Amino acid sequence: MSNRCGTPTKKMTHLSAVLLVCIIGHYALAYDQESRKQPHIVIFTADDMGWHDVGFHGSNQVATPNIDALAYDGIILNRHYSAPMCTPSRAALMTGRHPINVGMQHYVIDSDEPWGLGLDQRIMPEYFREAGYRTHMIGKWHLGFFTEHYTPTSRGFDTHIGYLGPYVDYWTYVSKMNSGTFEGYDMRQNRYVNYAANGTYATDYFTTAAKDIIAEHGKSEQPMLLVLNHLAPHAGNDDDPLQAPQETIDRFAYIENHDRRTYAAMISKLDDSVGAVYESLKANGMLDNSIIVFMSDNGGVTRGMHSNTGSNYPFRGQKHSPWEGAVRTAALIWSPLLQDTQRVSNQWFHISDWLPTLASAAGIPVGNSSYSDIDGIDQWEALAYGTGNPRQKLMNNLDEIFGYTSYVENGFKYINGTTQDGLNDEWYGETDPLDKLPGDDQYLSAVMSTGIARAGKLDEKLISYLRRHAKVNCGNAISNKPCNPLIKPCLFDIINDPCEMHDLADEHPKKLREIRQHLEHYRLRAAPPRNRPHDPAADPTKFGGVWNWWRTDPAKTSKQHDEIPPPSHSLSKDTQLFVIIPIVVVGIIFVIGTLLYLSNKNIIKLCRRKKLDSSTTPSEIPTDASSPDGKATADAAFSSKIYVISDRDLDSTLNQSFARDDSSAMIGSAFARDPKNS
Repeated sequence: MSNRCGTPTKKMTHLSAVLLVCIIGHYALAYDQESRKQPHIVIFTADDMGWHDVGFHGSNQVATPNIDALAYDGIILNRHYSAPMCTPSRAALMTGRHPINVGMQHYVIDSDEPWGLGLDQRIMPEYFREAGYRTHMIGKWHLGFFTEHYTPTSRGFDTHIGYLGPYVDYWTYVSKMNSGTFEGYDMRQNRYVNYAANGTYATDYFTTAAKDIIAEHGKSEQPMLLVLNHLAPHAGNDDDPLQAPQETIDRFAYIENHDRRTYAAMISKLDDSVGAVYESLKANGMLDNSIIVFMSDNGGVTRGMHSNTGSNYPFRGQKHSPWEGAVRTAALIWSPLLQDTQRVSNQWFHISDWLPTLASAAGIPVGNSSYSDIDGIDQWEALAYGTGNPRQKLMNNLDEIFGYTSYVENGFKYINGTTQDGLNDEWYGETDPLDKLPGDDQYLSAVMSTGIARAGKLDEKLISYLRRHAKVNCGNAISNKPCNPLIKPCLFDIINDPCEMHDLADEHPKKLREIRQHLEHYRLRAAPPRNRPHDPAADPTKFGGVWNWWRTDPAKTSKQHDEIPPPSHSLSKDTQLFVIIPIVVVGIIFVIGTLLYLSNKNIIKLCRRKKLDSSTTPSEIPTDASSPDGKATADAAFSSKIYVISDRDLDSTLNQSFARDDSSAMIGSAFARDPKNS
């Protein structure tokens, strides 16, 4: 009896002990979470900086010791992707959404255009401010300001010190639009014009502003979100695009090209800013609970409009193109909160991931809110602990006005169409062999001399190892099979062929079909571009020579006569002629064959029908305006005017062909039958 009665007693004692441990553990965890402060977050965004313009990617030409030390002590994000231009990439950063889903996919906002990122979109500072953060923006906004409702301090930022448009002069803060004769002063302190900045080099002014904000936060317990969007190294106005203090330029006398020498000085001042902000966080007792992110908004501009001599070498293309040189950008993350650091990460990361990732680090929920869905993926755990690669797809951009698509899926990159008739589609930015560059010993010494390297206890062996693994080589073993996306879609193995040299479209027709089907999903969800034409009412002379909001009602974003700017066709007129002639010839042969096959009675009926239909004038570029079930699509009229290379048109023919035969030979015949892909 005693044994029978004693056993339950022991079990109950054991269960009670386990329960007690669980309760204590629960409250200890809750106390730890409450006592743990939310991290301070600092986001550096460089403007139009090239992949090859930081030392940690292998170049000794441009000195970036502070940025490099931060990268080596943190995590180098070697597959960080963005949109190919400023406004789309900044919209993705702020919203956590693809630009195509918020109507920001087509080009950038000029200061005299009445549009911006939709007010229905909840953006990064709103999430963080609601969670108790003080939110600050310094530098470039470029998401619209035609009404005051679109400005930073109306959209969640407690403070803004910077400019509202795309670029300014580095000393005078005057911005001159290429689209017309308008020019005006563009510098703000919150909603007020800031004339005090005039005469101070922009990078230095923004750095001082950041240090002041950090010092203020160091006196309080409130967490800080600081978005520092530098002007550097974006070109200024066309009459004097590249600017830096002369003493800094003189440090790069070994660079033969004068413009590239000035550009190197602009980058060097940006690097000084990173070092100064790091030291300010440390001096104010905030560094141990901080997350620092550094990235470029898109690739550099080696040639053409707003060229700054930026180098994306060895990648193909540059800003405003579908290639890696436009969308694969230099990036890093540093934080004592990261457990797995001093490494090179090859996980796929999109600029839209920063909102959910940083919010996760701060314990802020952002997904599936009542505002809008988040396209970005929370990668904090993967970064902090090195636990895998949660992202496998990257929508770089889908612009049906310019007529191009850039998309990555499971290591395959798909490109269809391009910009500027292919003028930005080559490989640019190789270092001038005449430059007498500093050696590796000098490079290592410069990095090791930084406070960041000393604090991180970096050594030369570790730096050399990480630098070697962060450098991208095209690979001599990769054969060269060029592809012109103006003629047909291209497919690249972007892991083994990062320089986009060998087209695999003919070798992997099934993969090509799958990607096209997935792209249709993106296309159906895409919002129409929000772009609006230039408005004479924006003229700064009407506001005392200052760029200012000129409309009062945000609901009236455009008048009835406003239209989306006309498309810039990727296909030249000569190419269009070569496309149209085969269409006409094939059409004539088809009609003749049909007439011979039909009976005389049917021939007469067909001729009568053709005579009746002959009154309809054909479009300049034939477009299949029907869906597979024969019903006309809603955007058929719009497509015939705008789409030059349309993924939707290809799908109609490809799906029919693949249903019969998945072989590459049948794919070739499908392309031959569909003149839109010639």
